[in-house]
Amino acid sequence: VANRLEDFPRIFPAMERPGEFAALIARKGLSLGNHFWHLMEETKTHWIQLIDRQLRMRLDALRDEQSQLEESKGSATKSSAGDKHETGRAMMEQELTHIQGQIESVRKQLIELGQMPSSPMAVVAWGAAVRTGQGVYFLSVPLGRVKEASEPLFAISAASPLGQLMLGMTAGETVNFRGHAFELLDIY
Repeated sequence: VANRLEDFPRIFPAMERPGEFAALIARKGLSLGNHFWHLMEETKTHWIQLIDRQLRMRLDALRDEQSQLEESKGSATKSSAGDKHETGRAMMEQELTHIQGQIESVRKQLIELGQMPSSPMAVVAWGAAVRTGQGVYFLSVPLGRVKEASEPLFAISAASPLGQLMLGMTAGETVNFRGHAFELLDIY
């Protein structure tokens, strides 16, 4: 899919910015056809899969950490008694509670990601992926940089400061955030 998308600008110069091109076509009362939208949907679906994989890896790591901590807590119970022992157990309990909260947060993010629309959007909203000169910003779950992506891909919350600035915008508009201009090249 990536190769096919990269070929579009060479074949159709107007397609360098598909979001702007789609808006122009719509204003003229024409249709792009299903093939173009299918390519955009495949790209967005791939990004959702990458985010899902990274969240699941995080969940596995947290579960491993939880198991190790519970094992340590169990062996500490058998060892000794006293103030030092009680303080150590209390700290382990506190850490376990923290990890359980993180596990629940990741579970919620996976559910939210599963509800993500895969169809392309014309206006930035929750579920939109926005291509800028700095990378792609996917208004989805607050994960940060997606490691396995072939280009800079950031999963951010729509409630984040940058997400809030982008909401309601269309391709071709610019957002100024922390001294940087983010031109919205495409919206998926």
